[in-house]
Amino acid sequence: MDRLFHERRQKHFLLLLKYWRLVFNDHFVIALFFLFGALAYGYAQLLPSIPPHNLWIRFLLVLIMVIVTQLGRLATLVKNADPVFLLPQSSQMKKYFRQAFWYSCIPAELITLAGVVAVLPLAMVTDRMTTMLISEVIITAILTKWSWLKLATLQITLRFRNADWLRSIQWGGPFLIWTCTWIIHPLFGLALSIICSLITAWLAMLWSEIDWRWAVLVERNRMATVYRFFNLFTDVPNLQGHIKKRPYLNPLMRWLREDSVWHFLYGRGLVRNTEISDLVLRLTLVMAIILAFVPIIWLNSAIMVLALYLIAVQLMPLYDQYANNAFTYVYPVSAELQTRDFKDVIRKVMIIVAVIMVLASFGTQRSFEQLIINAIIALIEVPILSTRYVQSRTEKMKK
Repeated sequence: MDRLFHERRQKHFLLLLKYWRLVFNDHFVIALFFLFGALAYGYAQLLPSIPPHNLWIRFLLVLIMVIVTQLGRLATLVKNADPVFLLPQSSQMKKYFRQAFWYSCIPAELITLAGVVAVLPLAMVTDRMTTMLISEVIITAILTKWSWLKLATLQITLRFRNADWLRSIQWGGPFLIWTCTWIIHPLFGLALSIICSLITAWLAMLWSEIDWRWAVLVERNRMATVYRFFNLFTDVPNLQGHIKKRPYLNPLMRWLREDSVWHFLYGRGLVRNTEISDLVLRLTLVMAIILAFVPIIWLNSAIMVLALYLIAVQLMPLYDQYANNAFTYVYPVSAELQTRDFKDVIRKVMIIVAVIMVLASFGTQRSFEQLIINAIIALIEVPILSTRYVQSRTEKMKK
């Protein structure tokens, strides 16, 4: 089992390295350098304006750390064929999953510590934090994440497969710990995290046989999340999209579609195709958050221009979504109508995105000047992207 996990870990690392090299190219690293510099500057400018002993800031710290604790999932590296080929070795799989736990623990703990480092300046503004208190917060974060991963390991066993209370603890436990840490005192949070760790260690002794189907599904969902992140920057062949109905988006559908075949297809396809719609939604939210915290006017406007362009680029694969459908070639409609309807759908989507980003640019600084500048940028860029850019891209796709 040691050799099996070692080989899979190497292959997994090489796979991630291949995509990381494509994601973090020279241009993106330079952009990240300026972006994080601007965010750090905005964060530093925000801190002096926060009054001391602010209760709402403490609740914000609790919320942030609960979310940070959920980051960094268990990586088992289980394959689809394992339930068949490794089933005779089920009794020896505890050693395999112990290595998977420690393999997942290191990056997960680093993410948690990065979250602690990010929120400590905010905590030190509201309350005086001594070295002892900071150490207690760091240890609490490490123990809380360790317990979270232990619970994730137990959930892939037959004994705890349907234990909904175990999944509830993964949210409720960190919420209780961080509430005690930031609202009461860090020492109480540390004591509670130690108790939770001991209880989790006791539960780990109740290890049972692996639920292979559930373990495969959990790992598949984890890798799908990783692939979707890489798909923001490059094509990922291993990413498999799926279609699901979203009735709560029917009002949006009524606005996107009109009495036209291609309007209906593109509107419905955009809303129900999770690969495209989720990508656009995540990118919009991330860019909106960045715009809200960047106080430098020229940098905020440059990010606005870049964000609208990137989202338009991510929408272009929608044009060929029905290329393999034979019925689209026998519709009694012209090719010009397809392009026209596609432009109209893209225009409506970009209007929604632009409105969200313009409102977000008002930001924490409450800058009406930034709001007006980004609104003008949106009024100019959205028509250009939804007409000339879409026309040039669709012509290339037709060739």
